[in-house]
Amino acid sequence: MLRISKLTDYAAILLAELARRPESCVSASLLAEATGLELPTVSKVLKTLAKGDVVDSLRGVNGGYRLAR
Repeated sequence: MLRISKLTDYAAILLAELARRPESCVSASLLAEATGLELPTVSKVLKTLAKGDVVDSLRGVNGGYRLAR
């Protein structure tokens, strides 16, 4: 049996939510609300995913996160 950490599980949940919105740039707070996860946890996981080039991070008024292509 494969064991994964909680943060890995949260990353899969966040990636699934981002995949549901392929054309959108989604804020961390909106992702936290949509998934039911705490905002600090969502921010931590998204930062790690951005470092690994799994998601793109965009700054500014219309910024947020989206899946990297």
